[in-house]
Amino acid sequence: MFEEVAKRILRAVFGGGADIDPYFNPLPVTDRYNGKAFNGAINSIDILPTATTRLYECAVMDLNYCPRTLALTISAQYHALAAAGIKIHVISSPGDSIGGTHTGAMGVALLTDDLAHFRVPNGLVGLRVYNGPDGSFGVITANTATTITAVLGGGTANVWNTGDTYWITGAGYDTEDFDTWTPGFTAGAFIQETKCYESDPHSLKILVENLDVAQSVTDVSALWTWEFRG
Repeated sequence: MFEEVAKRILRAVFGGGADIDPYFNPLPVTDRYNGKAFNGAINSIDILPTATTRLYECAVMDLNYCPRTLALTISAQYHALAAAGIKIHVISSPGDSIGGTHTGAMGVALLTDDLAHFRVPNGLVGLRVYNGPDGSFGVITANTATTITAVLGGGTANVWNTGDTYWITGAGYDTEDFDTWTPGFTAGAFIQETKCYESDPHSLKILVENLDVAQSVTDVSALWTWEFRG
């Protein structure tokens, strides 16, 4: 009697129609399709000739909710005189954010972390840095491998003191690509292309490189679509 009640409860909670042993196999042996959803990662931006977008221009694709598949859809409008298209750099992160401790002097505007390895050159520009003890934050305008320039506001003193902890959301991404691909190219055309992935990483972002040396590419957007199974 108890076993039968336990099985019914497990099926109601976890799904699946197989015979489940509540003692030796309390987890579901089948999974359920819970639908698909999509979000915007890059929203209709223009990219200058030979330029590559920055981390702040792409929203995080947070895969922490166990999607099993991921589809990236890229769209762009090529100039009529363009001779080359775009290149997609997919980069991964174990957690999206990074943090550390200010090792510089007291009461200074420049954040220094001698143990840091910030993305260079100026790879964190546009992201926000947060000073935990002070309660302040600022938009990053420049960075080296160990320093960050940002005007702090909203805190108590709005400066960095030795030992202040910090974090930067959207900054903790690999220096090497998780994947790289080149969508189709036709001068003057609007293109839209999708690539599918097995989504093992925790977080992903996209950097888009304009390969053309003379013409901007416009209306560049990226959507990500994922599937849940429980």
